[in-house]
Amino acid sequence: MQKYVWGGYTKLNANKWFCVNRGEGSLYSKMAYKKMTFDVYADEIYLSNRHTGQKSVENFNFTDLYGKGPQSVTRTSETKSGLYRNNSNDFSLRALYNNENVMISNRIAYSLTNVPHNDAINSLVFSSDLFPMSESSTIASTKDWALRYNGEFFFKLSQWAALNIEASYTYGRNESDSHYTVLDELSITNNAKEDVHKMVTYLHLNWNPNKANQFFTNFGVQHDWNFIDYYGNSPSKQKYDVGIYFLGQNYQHIFNEKWNVGGSLAWIWETNRISGVDADNNFPQTNINATWAPNDKNQLYFTANYGSMFPSASQKSPNMLQQDELMWYRGTPELKDYKYTNATLSYTWLPNNKWQITADAYFGYIKDRCLTLYSPTGPDGTMLRQYFNGGNYFSDYIGVSATGKFFGGKLIAKARPQFWIRRTTGDYAWSSNQMTCMAQLTYYLGNLYFYGWYMTPSRYQENHSGIISRTPSKYQLQVGWGKGAWNISASAYNFLHTSWDSYKESLTSEYYSFDRTTFGTQHHARYTISATYTIGYGKKVKRNNEISGSGTAGSAILK
Repeated sequence: MQKYVWGGYTKLNANKWFCVNRGEGSLYSKMAYKKMTFDVYADEIYLSNRHTGQKSVENFNFTDLYGKGPQSVTRTSETKSGLYRNNSNDFSLRALYNNENVMISNRIAYSLTNVPHNDAINSLVFSSDLFPMSESSTIASTKDWALRYNGEFFFKLSQWAALNIEASYTYGRNESDSHYTVLDELSITNNAKEDVHKMVTYLHLNWNPNKANQFFTNFGVQHDWNFIDYYGNSPSKQKYDVGIYFLGQNYQHIFNEKWNVGGSLAWIWETNRISGVDADNNFPQTNINATWAPNDKNQLYFTANYGSMFPSASQKSPNMLQQDELMWYRGTPELKDYKYTNATLSYTWLPNNKWQITADAYFGYIKDRCLTLYSPTGPDGTMLRQYFNGGNYFSDYIGVSATGKFFGGKLIAKARPQFWIRRTTGDYAWSSNQMTCMAQLTYYLGNLYFYGWYMTPSRYQENHSGIISRTPSKYQLQVGWGKGAWNISASAYNFLHTSWDSYKESLTSEYYSFDRTTFGTQHHARYTISATYTIGYGKKVKRNNEISGSGTAGSAILK
Protein backbone atom coordinates (compact mmCIF):
# COMPACT_ATOMS: atom_id res chain seq x y z
CA MET A 1 0.00 0.00 0.00
CA GLN A 2 1.51 3.33 -1.08
CA LYS A 3 2.14 5.88 1.68
CA TYR A 4 1.80 9.52 0.65
CA VAL A 5 3.83 12.34 2.24
CA TRP A 6 1.82 15.07 0.51
CA GLY A 7 -1.94 15.30 0.34
CA GLY A 8 -4.89 17.61 0.17
CA TYR A 9 -7.85 18.68 -1.91
CA THR A 10 -9.00 21.52 -4.15
CA LYS A 11 -12.56 22.83 -4.23
CA LEU A 12 -14.15 24.96 -6.97
CA ASN A 13 -17.51 26.65 -6.43
CA ALA A 14 -19.76 28.66 -8.76
CA ASN A 15 -23.03 30.32 -7.78
CA LYS A 16 -25.34 32.15 -10.18
CA TRP A 17 -28.46 34.13 -9.26
CA PHE A 18 -31.33 34.63 -11.70
CA CYS A 19 -33.88 37.50 -11.51
CA VAL A 20 -31.14 39.23 -9.50
CA ASN A 21 -27.95 39.85 -11.46
CA ARG A 22 -25.38 38.35 -9.13
CA GLY A 23 -22.63 35.83 -9.66
CA GLU A 24 -20.07 34.24 -7.32
CA GLY A 25 -17.04 32.07 -7.86
CA SER A 26 -14.44 30.77 -5.42
CA LEU A 27 -11.43 28.49 -5.24
CA TYR A 28 -10.15 26.80 -2.10
CA SER A 29 -7.19 24.45 -1.78
CA LYS A 30 -5.69 22.70 1.25
CA MET A 31 -2.29 20.96 1.04
CA ALA A 32 -0.59 19.05 3.87
CA TYR A 33 3.05 17.97 4.20
CA LYS A 34 4.12 16.22 7.43
CA LYS A 35 3.12 18.69 10.21
CA MET A 36 2.58 21.63 7.83
CA THR A 37 -0.72 22.60 6.20
CA PHE A 38 -1.12 25.29 3.53
CA ASP A 39 -4.44 26.90 2.58
CA VAL A 40 -5.27 29.15 -0.38
CA TYR A 41 -8.59 30.90 -0.95
CA ALA A 42 -9.76 33.30 -3.68
CA ASP A 43 -13.19 34.55 -4.70
CA GLU A 44 -15.03 36.95 -6.97
CA ILE A 45 -18.53 38.36 -6.37
CA TYR A 46 -20.43 40.59 -8.78
CA LEU A 47 -23.80 42.31 -8.30
CA SER A 48 -25.64 44.75 -10.55
CA ASN A 49 -29.05 46.24 -9.82
CA ARG A 50 -31.14 48.93 -11.52
CA HIS A 51 -34.05 48.55 -9.08
CA THR A 52 -32.47 50.62 -6.34
CA GLY A 53 -33.23 53.84 -4.48
CA GLN A 54 -35.86 55.10 -2.05
CA LYS A 55 -39.32 56.57 -1.78
CA SER A 56 -39.63 58.90 1.20
CA VAL A 57 -41.89 61.51 2.77
CA GLU A 58 -40.03 63.76 5.23
CA ASN A 59 -41.61 66.30 7.58
CA PHE A 60 -39.45 69.18 8.88
CA ASN A 61 -40.34 71.65 11.65
CA PHE A 62 -38.01 74.67 11.56
CA THR A 63 -37.92 77.42 14.17
CA ASP A 64 -36.43 80.04 11.81
CA LEU A 65 -35.64 78.88 8.25
CA TYR A 66 -33.63 81.37 6.16
CA GLY A 67 -34.74 84.17 8.49
CA LYS A 68 -38.41 83.71 7.53
CA GLY A 69 -39.57 82.46 10.93
CA PRO A 70 -41.11 79.08 11.82
CA GLN A 71 -41.68 76.82 8.83
CA SER A 72 -43.18 73.34 8.39
CA VAL A 73 -41.98 71.69 5.20
CA THR A 74 -42.83 68.30 3.70
CA ARG A 75 -40.26 66.91 1.25
CA THR A 76 -41.41 64.03 -0.97
CA SER A 77 -38.74 62.17 -2.91
CA GLU A 78 -39.01 59.12 -5.18
CA THR A 79 -36.35 57.40 -7.27
CA LYS A 80 -37.17 57.48 -10.99
CA SER A 81 -34.06 55.56 -12.07
CA GLY A 82 -31.09 54.05 -10.28
CA LEU A 83 -27.98 51.98 -10.82
CA TYR A 84 -25.97 49.97 -8.29
CA ARG A 85 -22.89 47.88 -9.04
CA ASN A 86 -20.67 46.02 -6.62
CA ASN A 87 -17.60 43.95 -7.32
CA SER A 88 -15.56 42.31 -4.56
CA ASN A 89 -12.51 40.07 -4.42
CA ASP A 90 -10.78 38.18 -1.63
CA PHE A 91 -7.49 36.35 -1.49
CA SER A 92 -6.10 34.50 1.55
CA LEU A 93 -3.02 32.37 2.15
CA ARG A 94 -2.29 30.49 5.39
CA ALA A 95 0.62 28.35 6.61
CA LEU A 96 -0.16 26.19 9.65
CA TYR A 97 2.26 24.13 11.75
CA ASN A 98 0.69 21.78 14.26
CA ASN A 99 1.92 19.11 16.64
CA GLU A 100 0.91 17.98 20.11
CA ASN A 101 2.57 20.88 21.98
CA VAL A 102 2.83 23.72 19.47
CA MET A 103 0.51 25.26 16.87
CA ILE A 104 1.66 28.22 14.73
CA SER A 105 -0.58 29.80 12.10
CA ASN A 106 0.34 32.72 9.85
CA ARG A 107 -2.17 34.13 7.40
CA ILE A 108 -2.15 37.04 4.94
CA ALA A 109 -5.27 38.27 3.18
CA TYR A 110 -6.23 40.91 0.65
CA SER A 111 -9.80 42.17 0.18
CA LEU A 112 -11.25 44.64 -2.30
CA THR A 113 -14.80 46.00 -2.53
CA ASN A 114 -15.52 48.36 -5.40
CA VAL A 115 -18.88 50.12 -5.88
CA PRO A 116 -18.38 52.25 -9.01
CA HIS A 117 -22.08 53.15 -9.15
CA ASN A 118 -24.61 53.88 -6.45
CA ASP A 119 -26.56 56.42 -8.47
CA ALA A 120 -30.12 57.70 -8.43
CA ILE A 121 -32.31 60.29 -10.11
CA ASN A 122 -35.17 61.39 -7.85
CA SER A 123 -38.26 63.51 -8.28
CA LEU A 124 -38.65 66.18 -5.58
CA VAL A 125 -41.85 67.82 -4.38
CA PHE A 126 -41.97 70.35 -1.51
CA SER A 127 -45.01 71.65 0.35
CA SER A 128 -43.41 75.10 0.70
CA ASP A 129 -43.12 77.78 -1.98
CA LEU A 130 -39.53 78.30 -0.81
CA PHE A 131 -38.61 75.16 -2.79
CA PRO A 132 -40.16 74.54 -6.23
CA MET A 133 -40.86 71.05 -7.57
CA SER A 134 -37.65 69.72 -9.03
CA GLU A 135 -35.42 66.73 -9.76
CA SER A 136 -32.22 65.63 -8.02
CA SER A 137 -29.31 63.52 -9.15
CA THR A 138 -26.94 61.56 -6.90
CA ILE A 139 -23.73 60.11 -8.32
CA ALA A 140 -21.88 58.10 -5.66
CA SER A 141 -19.11 55.52 -5.51
CA THR A 142 -16.88 53.80 -2.94
CA LYS A 143 -13.69 51.78 -3.15
CA ASP A 144 -12.29 49.95 -0.13
CA TRP A 145 -9.33 47.60 0.08
CA ALA A 146 -7.33 46.09 2.93
CA LEU A 147 -4.21 44.00 3.47
CA ARG A 148 -4.35 41.95 6.66
CA TYR A 149 -2.03 39.70 8.67
CA ASN A 150 -3.33 37.24 11.29
CA GLY A 151 -1.15 35.12 13.54
CA GLU A 152 -2.29 32.44 16.00
CA PHE A 153 0.16 30.70 18.34
CA PHE A 154 -0.51 27.90 20.83
CA PHE A 155 2.08 26.56 23.27
CA LYS A 156 1.46 23.74 25.72
CA LEU A 157 3.55 24.82 28.70
CA SER A 158 2.87 21.76 30.86
CA GLN A 159 0.27 19.14 31.54
CA TRP A 160 -1.83 21.80 33.28
CA ALA A 161 -1.06 25.04 31.45
CA ALA A 162 -1.17 26.45 27.91
CA LEU A 163 -0.66 29.85 26.26
CA ASN A 164 -2.61 31.18 23.26
CA ILE A 165 -1.51 34.33 21.43
CA GLU A 166 -3.48 36.06 18.67
CA ALA A 167 -2.01 38.98 16.74
CA SER A 168 -3.23 40.89 13.69
CA TYR A 169 -2.38 44.00 11.75
CA THR A 170 -4.50 45.62 9.04
CA TYR A 171 -3.73 48.39 6.62
CA GLY A 172 -6.63 49.65 4.53
CA ARG A 173 -7.62 52.44 2.17
CA ASN A 174 -11.23 53.64 1.91
CA GLU A 175 -12.49 56.11 -0.68
CA SER A 176 -15.96 57.62 -0.82
CA ASP A 177 -17.26 60.04 -3.48
CA SER A 178 -20.71 61.62 -3.61
CA HIS A 179 -22.09 64.37 -5.84
CA TYR A 180 -25.64 65.61 -5.26
CA THR A 181 -27.23 68.16 -7.64
CA VAL A 182 -30.65 69.76 -8.08
CA LEU A 183 -30.76 71.13 -11.63
CA ASP A 184 -28.90 74.46 -11.53
CA GLU A 185 -30.00 75.34 -7.99
CA LEU A 186 -27.72 73.26 -5.75
CA SER A 187 -24.53 71.24 -5.99
CA ILE A 188 -23.04 69.30 -3.05
CA THR A 189 -19.81 67.31 -3.28
CA ASN A 190 -18.68 65.15 -0.34
CA ASN A 191 -15.54 63.15 -1.09
CA ALA A 192 -13.19 61.48 1.36
CA LYS A 193 -10.04 59.36 1.37
CA GLU A 194 -9.06 57.42 4.45
CA ASP A 195 -6.00 55.45 5.55
CA VAL A 196 -6.71 52.85 8.25
CA HIS A 197 -4.25 51.07 10.54
CA LYS A 198 -5.50 48.50 13.04
CA MET A 199 -3.37 46.46 15.46
CA VAL A 200 -4.76 43.76 17.77
CA THR A 201 -2.97 41.46 20.24
CA TYR A 202 -4.59 38.98 22.65
CA LEU A 203 -2.90 36.69 25.19
CA HIS A 204 -4.81 33.84 26.86
CA LEU A 205 -3.18 31.81 29.64
CA ASN A 206 -5.07 28.63 30.59
CA TRP A 207 -4.25 26.85 33.82
CA ASN A 208 -6.08 23.67 34.85
CA PRO A 209 -4.52 22.38 38.09
CA ASN A 210 -7.13 19.59 38.30
CA LYS A 211 -10.39 18.47 36.76
CA ALA A 212 -12.46 20.66 39.07
CA ASN A 213 -10.75 24.03 38.57
CA GLN A 214 -10.00 26.00 35.40
CA PHE A 215 -8.38 29.44 35.27
CA PHE A 216 -8.17 31.71 32.19
CA THR A 217 -6.17 34.93 32.30
CA ASN A 218 -6.70 37.29 29.35
CA PHE A 219 -4.82 40.39 28.24
CA GLY A 220 -5.52 42.38 25.10
CA VAL A 221 -4.56 45.52 23.19
CA GLN A 222 -6.44 47.01 20.24
CA HIS A 223 -5.32 50.19 18.56
CA ASP A 224 -6.94 51.98 15.61
CA TRP A 225 -5.56 54.88 13.60
CA ASN A 226 -7.74 56.59 10.98
CA PHE A 227 -6.50 59.47 8.83
CA ILE A 228 -9.29 61.08 6.78
CA ASP A 229 -9.03 63.78 4.13
CA TYR A 230 -12.42 65.33 3.30
CA TYR A 231 -12.54 67.39 0.13
CA GLY A 232 -15.45 68.96 -1.69
CA ASN A 233 -17.89 71.50 -0.27
CA SER A 234 -16.69 70.95 3.32
CA PRO A 235 -12.94 70.20 3.23
CA SER A 236 -11.12 69.13 6.40
CA LYS A 237 -8.53 66.71 7.71
CA GLN A 238 -9.33 64.37 10.61
CA LYS A 239 -7.12 62.09 12.70
CA TYR A 240 -8.40 59.35 15.01
CA ASP A 241 -6.23 57.51 17.53
CA VAL A 242 -8.32 55.08 19.59
CA GLY A 243 -6.83 52.51 21.97
CA ILE A 244 -8.51 49.77 24.00
CA TYR A 245 -6.66 47.71 26.63
CA PHE A 246 -8.11 45.01 28.83
CA LEU A 247 -7.06 42.60 31.54
CA GLY A 248 -9.40 39.85 32.70
CA GLN A 249 -9.66 36.72 34.78
CA ASN A 250 -12.09 33.84 34.23
CA TYR A 251 -12.71 30.93 36.60
CA GLN A 252 -14.74 27.75 36.00
CA HIS A 253 -15.48 25.19 38.70
CA ILE A 254 -16.77 21.72 37.88
CA PHE A 255 -18.39 20.29 41.00
CA ASN A 256 -19.18 16.95 39.36
CA GLU A 257 -20.62 15.71 36.10
CA LYS A 258 -23.84 17.58 36.86
CA TRP A 259 -22.69 21.08 37.87
CA ASN A 260 -20.41 23.64 36.20
CA VAL A 261 -20.26 27.21 37.56
CA GLY A 262 -18.03 30.06 36.49
CA GLY A 263 -17.52 33.78 36.16
CA SER A 264 -15.17 36.41 34.80
CA LEU A 265 -14.14 39.97 35.56
CA ALA A 266 -12.24 42.18 33.13
CA TRP A 267 -11.22 45.81 33.33
CA ILE A 268 -11.06 47.88 30.16
CA TRP A 269 -9.17 51.13 29.57
CA GLU A 270 -10.11 53.23 26.54
CA THR A 271 -8.23 56.20 25.09
CA ASN A 272 -9.66 58.51 22.41
CA ARG A 273 -7.68 61.14 20.51
CA ILE A 274 -10.06 62.50 17.86
CA SER A 275 -8.84 65.55 15.96
CA GLY A 276 -7.53 67.26 19.09
CA VAL A 277 -10.37 66.13 21.38
CA ASP A 278 -9.17 63.79 24.15
CA ALA A 279 -11.48 61.41 26.02
CA ASP A 280 -10.35 58.57 28.26
CA ASN A 281 -12.48 56.04 30.09
CA ASN A 282 -12.25 52.81 32.05
CA PHE A 283 -14.92 50.36 33.14
CA PRO A 284 -15.54 46.70 34.11
CA GLN A 285 -16.92 43.81 32.05
CA THR A 286 -18.39 40.88 33.98
CA ASN A 287 -19.94 37.48 33.28
CA ILE A 288 -21.43 34.70 35.35
CA ASN A 289 -22.58 31.32 34.04
CA ALA A 290 -23.85 27.99 35.35
CA THR A 291 -24.79 24.64 33.82
CA TRP A 292 -26.79 21.88 35.52
CA ALA A 293 -27.22 18.53 33.76
CA PRO A 294 -28.82 16.02 36.19
CA ASN A 295 -28.84 13.33 33.46
CA ASP A 296 -28.40 12.77 29.73
CA LYS A 297 -31.90 13.98 28.95
CA ASN A 298 -31.99 17.35 30.74
CA GLN A 299 -29.77 20.42 30.90
CA LEU A 300 -30.30 23.88 32.41
CA TYR A 301 -28.00 26.77 31.45
CA PHE A 302 -27.75 30.38 32.66
CA THR A 303 -25.44 33.23 31.71
CA ALA A 304 -25.43 36.98 32.40
CA ASN A 305 -23.18 39.82 31.19
CA TYR A 306 -22.54 43.44 32.12
CA GLY A 307 -20.27 45.90 30.37
CA SER A 308 -19.92 48.88 28.04
CA MET A 309 -20.17 49.37 24.29
CA PHE A 310 -18.23 51.85 22.17
CA PRO A 311 -19.67 54.32 19.66
CA SER A 312 -18.02 54.09 16.25
CA ALA A 313 -15.28 56.55 15.35
CA SER A 314 -17.43 58.13 12.62
CA GLN A 315 -20.10 59.00 15.20
CA LYS A 316 -17.51 61.11 17.03
CA SER A 317 -16.35 63.04 13.96
CA PRO A 318 -16.23 66.79 14.69
CA ASN A 319 -16.73 67.98 11.09
CA MET A 320 -20.08 68.82 9.47
CA LEU A 321 -21.31 67.88 5.98
CA GLN A 322 -24.37 68.80 3.93
CA GLN A 323 -26.73 66.03 2.77
CA ASP A 324 -29.35 67.89 0.71
CA GLU A 325 -31.41 71.11 0.61
CA LEU A 326 -32.65 70.83 4.18
CA MET A 327 -30.34 68.42 6.04
CA TRP A 328 -26.77 68.61 7.41
CA TYR A 329 -25.01 65.99 9.52
CA ARG A 330 -22.06 65.79 11.90
CA GLY A 331 -20.60 63.61 14.64
CA THR A 332 -20.40 64.32 18.36
CA PRO A 333 -16.87 64.18 19.86
CA GLU A 334 -18.30 64.17 23.41
CA LEU A 335 -20.32 61.01 22.77
CA LYS A 336 -19.97 58.56 25.67
CA ASP A 337 -19.86 54.78 25.90
CA TYR A 338 -23.13 53.13 26.87
CA LYS A 339 -23.79 50.29 29.32
CA TYR A 340 -25.42 46.98 28.55
CA THR A 341 -26.79 44.13 30.65
CA ASN A 342 -28.11 40.84 29.30
CA ALA A 343 -29.01 37.41 30.61
CA THR A 344 -30.07 34.11 29.04
CA LEU A 345 -31.78 31.12 30.68
CA SER A 346 -32.31 27.95 28.64
CA TYR A 347 -33.57 24.45 29.30
CA THR A 348 -32.96 21.52 26.91
CA TRP A 349 -34.90 18.28 27.02
CA LEU A 350 -33.95 15.15 25.04
CA PRO A 351 -36.83 12.70 25.63
CA ASN A 352 -35.46 10.24 23.03
CA ASN A 353 -33.30 10.16 19.91
CA LYS A 354 -36.15 11.56 17.80
CA TRP A 355 -36.79 14.81 19.65
CA GLN A 356 -34.85 17.75 21.06
CA ILE A 357 -36.74 20.62 22.71
CA THR A 358 -35.20 23.82 24.09
CA ALA A 359 -37.05 26.59 25.92
CA ASP A 360 -35.16 29.82 26.52
CA ALA A 361 -35.66 33.34 27.77
CA TYR A 362 -33.51 36.42 27.15
CA PHE A 363 -33.32 39.81 28.84
CA GLY A 364 -31.37 42.66 27.20
CA TYR A 365 -30.92 46.22 28.46
CA ILE A 366 -28.91 49.12 27.01
CA LYS A 367 -28.58 52.27 29.14
CA ASP A 368 -28.00 55.75 27.65
CA ARG A 369 -27.75 54.30 24.16
CA CYS A 370 -26.25 56.23 21.28
CA LEU A 371 -28.97 57.85 19.13
CA THR A 372 -29.39 60.26 16.24
CA LEU A 373 -30.68 63.69 17.23
CA TYR A 374 -32.42 66.05 14.78
CA SER A 375 -32.59 69.76 15.57
CA PRO A 376 -33.11 72.93 13.45
CA THR A 377 -29.62 74.20 14.28
CA GLY A 378 -27.92 73.77 10.90
CA PRO A 379 -26.76 76.68 8.69
CA ASP A 380 -29.61 79.17 8.00
CA GLY A 381 -31.86 77.28 10.39
CA THR A 382 -31.80 74.00 8.42
CA MET A 383 -31.97 70.57 10.07
CA LEU A 384 -28.86 69.05 11.69
CA ARG A 385 -28.45 65.32 12.38
CA GLN A 386 -25.94 64.41 15.08
CA TYR A 387 -25.60 61.92 17.94
CA PHE A 388 -26.31 61.95 21.65
CA ASN A 389 -26.64 59.59 24.63
CA GLY A 390 -30.22 59.25 25.74
CA GLY A 391 -32.93 56.76 26.53
CA ASN A 392 -32.83 53.07 27.39
CA TYR A 393 -33.53 50.01 25.24
CA PHE A 394 -35.19 46.86 26.61
CA SER A 395 -35.28 43.79 24.39
CA ASP A 396 -36.64 40.53 25.82
CA TYR A 397 -37.93 37.31 24.36
CA ILE A 398 -39.26 33.88 25.27
CA GLY A 399 -38.73 31.13 22.70
CA VAL A 400 -39.05 27.42 22.09
CA SER A 401 -36.95 25.41 19.61
CA ALA A 402 -38.10 21.93 18.65
CA THR A 403 -36.32 19.44 16.37
CA GLY A 404 -37.90 16.15 15.33
CA LYS A 405 -36.47 13.27 13.25
CA PHE A 406 -38.80 10.93 11.36
CA PHE A 407 -38.59 7.96 8.98
CA GLY A 408 -35.28 6.82 10.37
CA GLY A 409 -33.77 10.32 10.29
CA LYS A 410 -34.60 10.96 6.63
CA LEU A 411 -37.02 13.77 7.53
CA ILE A 412 -35.85 16.48 9.95
CA ALA A 413 -38.27 19.19 11.07
CA LYS A 414 -37.35 22.27 13.08
CA ALA A 415 -39.53 25.08 14.41
CA ARG A 416 -38.82 28.10 16.59
CA PRO A 417 -41.67 30.35 17.74
CA GLN A 418 -40.42 33.38 19.65
CA PHE A 419 -42.32 36.10 21.53
CA TRP A 420 -40.57 39.49 21.64
CA ILE A 421 -41.13 42.28 24.15
CA ARG A 422 -39.35 45.51 23.16
CA ARG A 423 -39.52 48.90 24.87
CA THR A 424 -37.52 52.12 24.62
CA THR A 425 -37.53 55.30 26.70
CA GLY A 426 -36.46 58.86 26.07
CA ASP A 427 -36.91 60.88 22.88
CA TYR A 428 -37.91 57.80 20.88
CA ALA A 429 -40.10 56.09 23.46
CA TRP A 430 -41.75 53.06 21.86
CA SER A 431 -43.08 49.65 22.81
CA SER A 432 -44.01 46.57 20.82
CA ASN A 433 -44.92 42.93 21.47
CA GLN A 434 -44.46 40.55 18.56
CA MET A 435 -44.56 36.85 17.80
CA THR A 436 -42.08 35.58 15.19
CA CYS A 437 -41.49 32.08 13.94
CA MET A 438 -38.99 30.18 11.83
CA ALA A 439 -39.63 26.70 10.43
CA GLN A 440 -37.36 24.29 8.51
CA LEU A 441 -37.84 20.95 6.78
CA THR A 442 -35.12 18.70 5.36
CA TYR A 443 -35.66 15.38 3.60
CA TYR A 444 -32.89 13.02 2.47
CA LEU A 445 -33.49 10.58 -0.40
CA GLY A 446 -30.30 8.75 -1.32
CA ASN A 447 -27.92 11.29 -2.89
CA LEU A 448 -30.72 13.87 -3.07
CA TYR A 449 -31.94 16.24 -0.38
CA PHE A 450 -34.88 18.65 -0.22
CA TYR A 451 -34.79 21.66 2.08
CA GLY A 452 -37.15 24.52 2.85
CA TRP A 453 -37.51 27.27 5.43
CA TYR A 454 -39.87 30.13 6.27
CA MET A 455 -39.47 33.19 8.49
CA THR A 456 -42.28 35.52 9.52
CA PRO A 457 -42.13 39.32 9.05
CA SER A 458 -40.39 41.42 11.69
CA ARG A 459 -40.86 44.87 13.16
CA TYR A 460 -38.41 46.49 15.57
CA GLN A 461 -36.79 49.76 16.62
CA GLU A 462 -33.08 49.71 15.85
CA ASN A 463 -30.76 49.45 18.86
CA HIS A 464 -28.95 52.72 18.20
CA SER A 465 -31.58 54.74 16.36
CA GLY A 466 -35.17 55.83 16.78
CA ILE A 467 -35.94 54.31 13.36
CA ILE A 468 -38.62 51.60 13.31
CA SER A 469 -37.82 49.01 10.63
CA ARG A 470 -40.19 46.51 9.04
CA THR A 471 -39.06 43.59 6.88
CA PRO A 472 -41.32 41.17 4.97
CA SER A 473 -41.56 37.42 5.39
CA LYS A 474 -38.79 35.31 3.85
CA TYR A 475 -38.82 31.75 2.55
CA GLN A 476 -36.76 29.40 0.38
CA LEU A 477 -37.03 25.98 -1.28
CA GLN A 478 -33.88 24.06 -2.25
CA VAL A 479 -33.00 20.75 -3.83
CA GLY A 480 -29.48 19.35 -3.85
CA TRP A 481 -27.54 16.36 -5.10
CA GLY A 482 -24.12 15.14 -4.07
CA LYS A 483 -22.02 12.23 -5.26
CA GLY A 484 -18.29 11.78 -5.37
CA ALA A 485 -16.57 15.06 -6.28
CA TRP A 486 -19.81 16.88 -7.16
CA ASN A 487 -22.33 18.84 -5.11
CA ILE A 488 -25.07 20.64 -7.05
CA SER A 489 -28.06 22.58 -5.70
CA ALA A 490 -30.87 24.76 -7.00
CA SER A 491 -33.01 27.07 -4.87
CA ALA A 492 -35.92 29.46 -5.14
CA TYR A 493 -35.94 32.37 -2.64
CA ASN A 494 -39.03 34.52 -2.01
CA PHE A 495 -40.42 33.30 -5.34
CA LEU A 496 -43.80 35.01 -4.77
CA HIS A 497 -42.25 38.37 -3.82
CA THR A 498 -42.01 40.26 -7.13
CA SER A 499 -41.65 43.69 -5.49
CA TRP A 500 -38.22 45.31 -5.14
CA ASP A 501 -39.12 46.66 -1.68
CA SER A 502 -36.34 45.69 0.73
CA TYR A 503 -37.63 47.24 3.94
CA LYS A 504 -39.78 50.06 5.25
CA GLU A 505 -38.68 52.54 7.91
CA SER A 506 -40.31 55.30 9.90
CA LEU A 507 -39.14 57.82 12.48
CA THR A 508 -40.97 60.34 14.64
CA SER A 509 -39.30 63.15 16.57
CA GLU A 510 -40.03 66.73 17.58
CA TYR A 511 -38.44 68.45 14.60
CA TYR A 512 -38.08 65.72 11.99
CA SER A 513 -40.09 62.67 10.92
CA PHE A 514 -40.17 60.40 7.90
CA ASP A 515 -41.69 57.34 6.25
CA ARG A 516 -39.58 55.67 3.58
CA THR A 517 -39.26 52.53 1.51
CA THR A 518 -35.85 51.31 0.37
CA PHE A 519 -35.61 49.33 -2.85
CA GLY A 520 -33.02 46.64 -3.52
CA THR A 521 -32.34 42.97 -4.10
CA GLN A 522 -32.49 41.71 -0.49
CA HIS A 523 -36.03 40.27 -0.61
CA HIS A 524 -36.83 40.14 -4.33
CA ALA A 525 -37.58 36.75 -5.90
CA ARG A 526 -34.46 34.95 -7.08
CA TYR A 527 -33.46 31.55 -8.34
CA THR A 528 -29.99 30.19 -7.69
CA ILE A 529 -27.90 27.39 -9.12
CA SER A 530 -24.74 26.39 -7.24
CA ALA A 531 -22.14 23.77 -8.15
CA THR A 532 -19.08 22.61 -6.18
CA TYR A 533 -16.41 20.28 -7.51
CA THR A 534 -13.84 18.85 -5.06
CA ILE A 535 -10.87 16.75 -6.03
CA GLY A 536 -8.55 15.09 -3.51
CA TYR A 537 -4.97 13.97 -4.04
CA GLY A 538 -2.23 12.24 -2.06
CA LYS A 539 -2.87 11.40 1.55
CA LYS A 540 -6.30 12.03 3.03
CA VAL A 541 -6.76 15.40 4.72
CA LYS A 542 -9.66 16.43 6.98
CA ARG A 543 -11.95 18.86 5.22
CA ASN A 544 -12.38 21.29 8.10
CA ASN A 545 -10.89 24.52 9.48
CA GLU A 546 -11.09 26.14 6.06
CA ILE A 547 -10.25 29.81 5.52
CA SER A 548 -12.25 32.39 3.57
CA GLY A 549 -12.18 36.13 2.86
CA SER A 550 -11.36 38.55 5.67
CA GLY A 551 -13.17 41.70 4.47
CA THR A 552 -12.03 45.30 4.19
CA ALA A 553 -11.02 47.64 7.02
CA GLY A 554 -13.59 49.44 9.16
CA SER A 555 -14.18 53.07 8.23
CA ALA A 556 -14.51 56.26 10.29
CA ILE A 557 -15.80 58.35 7.35
CA LEU A 558 -18.84 60.34 8.44
CA LYS A 559 -22.10 59.15 6.83
